[in-house]
Amino acid sequence: MSKKLLNTILGAFTSVALVFSAASYSITDSDSEYHSAEKEEFSLSTMSNKKLARLTNYLSLSETQVAQIKALKKEEKEAMGELKPAMKAFKRSVSELMKQDSFDEGAFIALQEANRDTFSSMALIKAKSKFAMKQVLNEEQLGKMKKLKKKRGKRSRH
Repeated sequence: MSKKLLNTILGAFTSVALVFSAASYSITDSDSEYHSAEKEEFSLSTMSNKKLARLTNYLSLSETQVAQIKALKKEEKEAMGELKPAMKAFKRSVSELMKQDSFDEGAFIALQEANRDTFSSMALIKAKSKFAMKQVLNEEQLGKMKKLKKKRGKRSRH
């Protein structure tokens, strides 16, 4: 295979892996929150209650802010839950493609195109949630959060 084709296929797989990691959240009715395999930039929407408690202490969040964040987390969880069946079907289809003897690039691209609306909806939900979470915090808290994100980013680099 040519290097260009190999890089194209690798790029496609990377894109799918990112989509899968965003869609692989387990959505349940329990208090445990879903976890992402990838590092997220600034997303209070996927944090567990334990992380929320630590952040509450670090940022000195008020009870009102905590309640708003929990409500936003719940809204995002419900919206993502509506997309879960479509993502499961996409994963099953990709799994079937991967079981074949040879890789069918056309079928894979067609599958991605058919699910483009689902991917866009997921990205929109996450972006809206992220923006809404930032609106809950005041300027001082946003500054502290930016410092925390920067510190966390330095640790995660290899």
